[in-house]
Amino acid sequence: MWRQMEQLYDMGLVKEVAMSNMTIPKFEAVLPKCRIKPFAHQMELHPAFQQNELLEYCKDRGIFPIGYCPIGSPNRPDRDKTPYDVTDTEMQEIVQIANAHGIHPVSVCLKWAAQKGIAPIPLSCSERNIKSNYGCVHSNPLTQAEMDLISKADKNCRLVKGHVFLWEGASDWRALWDESGIICDWND
Repeated sequence: MWRQMEQLYDMGLVKEVAMSNMTIPKFEAVLPKCRIKPFAHQMELHPAFQQNELLEYCKDRGIFPIGYCPIGSPNRPDRDKTPYDVTDTEMQEIVQIANAHGIHPVSVCLKWAAQKGIAPIPLSCSERNIKSNYGCVHSNPLTQAEMDLISKADKNCRLVKGHVFLWEGASDWRALWDESGIICDWND
């Protein structure tokens, strides 16, 4: 697939090519084979799931991080929810900072992402929310103390587990994310 995307780039049909949902082991396997480096990487990033190691891996290689679920995806389908999930707007640290600024917890999550150099992509169909989301990242930044508080509040809580993408015979959704540090055997 990457070869086809590189071909589109060569033909001038796209300005950049990017990846999504990669892990460090997958990057290590794929990047040496890429003729054109990915411009960006879209991954789940929010205060409850900060993925700092992967985030720094991308930044160190000049791959721009794009964060999906930047507000913790409170409206995702029930099939994707577990009792252990923590949404960002439920985190006391986020609510505390929001109250101190007189803003909604969503705005805190978006400010956090933008200040970390992440392009957050909140999902909204409401013109009012889109304007609010855009405006909040360009005004009244969080303090360093607030950024540090959020950094320490990471819950390592992946909300998009991907279990709907599992192959027949796979053990569970953790196999998708190389949690052991190695790419799983597709026959597991």
